Amino acid sequence: MREICKVKPLPLSGWLLIEFDNGEKGLVDIRPSMNGVLNILKDEKVFSQVYVDEDAGTVAWPNELHIDPDTLYERRISINEIKYLAKLMDDQLFDKLDLA
Repeated sequence: MREICKVKPLPLSGWLLIEFDNGEKGLVDIRPSMNGVLNILKDEKVFSQVYVDEDAGTVAWPNELHIDPDTLYERRISINEIKYLAKLMDDQLFDKLDLA
């Protein structure tokens, strides 16, 4: 089971920057989880109150709202992948791709 070490909400609604216990960092879109009891996280004021619950090893919000850390790990987009894609864009390799 993965644990969360650090978390930061991003200005993009529903996205978190997370550091996992294996040192890996990633972006996670939690919008698919924002239903039922977690529907309240659609409110930016509530969403921005995210913190790491060290006892549970995952992200949390007031009122004991949590998301399973393994789910977050599975949904992550690795920072290394993002850096690689950014480099491709900088190198303008996307201009050479035929997407037709």
